[in-house]
Amino acid sequence: MNNQIQYRPKKYMLKPLVAAMIITASGAANSAVFELEEIVVTAQKREQSMQDVGVSVSAFTGDQMKALGWKNSLDVAGQTPGLVATSNTGDSGNIALFSIRGVNQGDFAEGQEAPVAIYMDEAYLSSPGSSGTPAFDIARIEVLRGPQGTLYGRNATGGLVHYISEKPTEEFEGSIDLTIADYGQIGATGVISGPLSDTTQGRLAIYHNENDGYVKNTVGPDYRNDDTQSVRGMLNFEISSDSSLLLIGRHTQIDTRGGVYHNRATKSTATGPVFCQSGDTDCGSGLNLVNGVPVPGAQNFFGGGSLFDPANGQLDDGIGDEHEGAFDFDSGVDRDSSAITAIFNTTIGDDINLTSVTNWTSSDKEYREDDDSSQYNLVTYVSTAEVEQVSQEIRIDGQNGDLNWVTGVYFLNIENDFTGAFQFPSDAYDPTFFAGSETDTISAFGQIDYRVNDNVLLTAGLRWTQDDKDLSYRLAGAGAVFDDGSGWLYTGDTYQFDRSDDEISGKLQIDWDVNEDQLLYASYNRGTKGGGFNTPSDGFADGTAEAIGFDPEILTSYELGSKTTFADGRARLNASIFYYDYDNYQGFFFSGTTSQLINSEAEFFGGELELVFSTESGWDFIAGVSILDTEVNGSSNDGLNTIVDQEALLAPDVTANMMIRKEWSVSTGRVAAQLSANYVGEEYFNLVNSEATQAGDYSLADFRLSYFQEDDKWEASLSVKNMFDERPVTYGYDISGFGNYSIYVVGPPRWVGVNFKYNFQ
Repeated sequence: MNNQIQYRPKKYMLKPLVAAMIITASGAANSAVFELEEIVVTAQKREQSMQDVGVSVSAFTGDQMKALGWKNSLDVAGQTPGLVATSNTGDSGNIALFSIRGVNQGDFAEGQEAPVAIYMDEAYLSSPGSSGTPAFDIARIEVLRGPQGTLYGRNATGGLVHYISEKPTEEFEGSIDLTIADYGQIGATGVISGPLSDTTQGRLAIYHNENDGYVKNTVGPDYRNDDTQSVRGMLNFEISSDSSLLLIGRHTQIDTRGGVYHNRATKSTATGPVFCQSGDTDCGSGLNLVNGVPVPGAQNFFGGGSLFDPANGQLDDGIGDEHEGAFDFDSGVDRDSSAITAIFNTTIGDDINLTSVTNWTSSDKEYREDDDSSQYNLVTYVSTAEVEQVSQEIRIDGQNGDLNWVTGVYFLNIENDFTGAFQFPSDAYDPTFFAGSETDTISAFGQIDYRVNDNVLLTAGLRWTQDDKDLSYRLAGAGAVFDDGSGWLYTGDTYQFDRSDDEISGKLQIDWDVNEDQLLYASYNRGTKGGGFNTPSDGFADGTAEAIGFDPEILTSYELGSKTTFADGRARLNASIFYYDYDNYQGFFFSGTTSQLINSEAEFFGGELELVFSTESGWDFIAGVSILDTEVNGSSNDGLNTIVDQEALLAPDVTANMMIRKEWSVSTGRVAAQLSANYVGEEYFNLVNSEATQAGDYSLADFRLSYFQEDDKWEASLSVKNMFDERPVTYGYDISGFGNYSIYVVGPPRWVGVNFKYNFQ
């Protein structure tokens, strides 16, 4: 049996590499009942039926993504239990935060890596600042929950999200996709694919999207617009009957106006930050002066009174609703990113396969933020990042009777030059830190699956990783450079830091096939995330590795799960429960103007339940729910803040999702109606839990009505996203320590659009 993950054009493919978490008839046979097929996934870097592998995994096809109206990498969270995805600034082209089972990283410093690994076509993407990307011409998305460090590396303690592109075909095909929607949105995607010779195939996909922005600016152009262009090209070479080489090149350019928030007056207290109330006299200090002149009371968001509606507690900055404000700073995201990936597959013996994945990725980004989000130039934040990474994985897999095995080596080099600056023009104070980091990682891994008998499978895996990291740091700028003998990073000198860590990941698991329709599994996983350094933007840290460093985190995971198929193959019910025990948990802590990761102790407990059901009468259903309980205890590196029994950030107690779809035959084709929704419970944005760092629960619902021509050449749809025009708070920062206010990201409003697609051959 050939177990390697090897690309072949369509005529060589086995069953589609999909997962049936959402059932959609787009492009399917004209039938009222959608029969669930066997699903093949690559969660363990070899092809396996999703119902036969003991991993908690969800996956979505490109057609399913289109049916749901997904446009960028964050949208996958809408129908994935246990996954929360957002941007910390509300700009999808900026830092993308993925939280799986409460495991995430809120640090916005460009030099950090996240504990949920992002992969694109088998290549690891190290920079969270480059992970917010458009999702177009995608074959499928796989979401793996739980530590995946044995096969995927040190930064997958929470799991991973893998985006897999459509590949070149041996027959000519293509499509043109056009979207017209609210807020001046115009989107277009063009795809062409086919043979270039008897042994070579190519594919080209081009994406463009723009809109005018949904945050109204009373003193200038509107914000949260989009202007994104992306192109991806592929060449597949059939070197021989046993060997192939797939080359993938991509480039994305993003230019948006963003980096704005909604404000609420907040004050620090002995028990944590709280919202100011009408009549408070201790909420106006510090930055409410511009060149020594008080800001007019109607816009004084540091003094309370006009920032909130005490009757209902809603955000209110005295200007307009949650999608309106006065912004005087040219904030937004400018990013150019490119990548080249080469995937080589060959058979080197009977049932022995070799795979090589080589990747080069480069990203150049500038982010500008109107931190005060007012018409007064009080506080701004600007960051830049130039990231270049090279990675190489070589793995060999094979089968010998009842034994399947995979082994390999991996190398990663990351070079990152980045800056960050919270600046205060009204006080003529503009410190900027300049940092450069380099990471060298080398690892070796192996995993075996041994079938004891027809019903029992044993799995064991181990991975060794060595991390070497270097950091240079310098703080400069007016009012920031002085030497008072304190030892802080304020001196203007360049500091050099380095560290080397050895990390071990591993896995033990037993699978029991109760019968041909049910699998039970129990697993032990040890996952690790590399250590590193914080980069304090305010300079308030000793110039020592101990003061700004943090150690690798170690996650010990215990999981029980089941996968069941029933109703004559028309339904699937997958369930899992888990317990996480952390050592040196890297918790996100935001204080003043500095974000930092601190080593803490943590325990997580929870589970997921997913149901997919397709009735004989042509109705398709999906439902999912996740429960989660988290506890974090620790203290900041400077010892000034202690965290006791706090919830992790982006870790709601409950998330849920559902979808209902019905398709009918009409005289000229098919019509489908679809309703989908997701619920996110209350969550925090900081390890210091308080009302200023907490967001209430919310539900979002989408509707889509589609028409498919009988020969599937034409498709048309009407979509309504956020049907009930909810305004959820999706992220925020407490800045009461120096500004007596907090800033929040509010999700997009109702968005209505139409889409047309033409498929040609």
